[in-house]
Amino acid sequence: MTDVFISHSSADLQFAQFLQRHLYGESVSAFLAPVSLSPGEHWPQEILNALSRSDWVLFLASRAACTSPWVQQELGAALIAKKKLVPIVWDMPPSELPGWVGHYQALNLAGASTAEIHAQITAIAGRIKSDKAKGLLIAGLLIAGLFAFGSKG
Repeated sequence: MTDVFISHSSADLQFAQFLQRHLYGESVSAFLAPVSLSPGEHWPQEILNALSRSDWVLFLASRAACTSPWVQQELGAALIAKKKLVPIVWDMPPSELPGWVGHYQALNLAGASTAEIHAQITAIAGRIKSDKAKGLLIAGLLIAGLFAFGSKG
């Protein structure tokens, strides 16, 4: 399972790769299509599979991404599946986010220094890891409960 799906425009690939590397450095796995897919894979299906396996979607919400039909499809799928969505903006104000995405609190990196960007990504990685740990704890408690129930019968 991948922790994060990175939705981006091909125009923003350099920033997407930076984000993926930083998340990996924080022990958060991230799907980034141009890096994560192998030659010969049926990429539309693999992208949907990766999106469905990820709990979080980081949307690199540039002007280019907001007009991309592929990105719009990914966001629609993320919204329908009720993924934890974080729009990340830098070249437009959050108030210009399209449709339903505009209802999610955005991370605004406009004018941020490299150190500030690193700190913000580290903070998001911390939330993702905390969320994952809670999910593992709940799963462990459920399994323990099933074993306890099974041993009584």
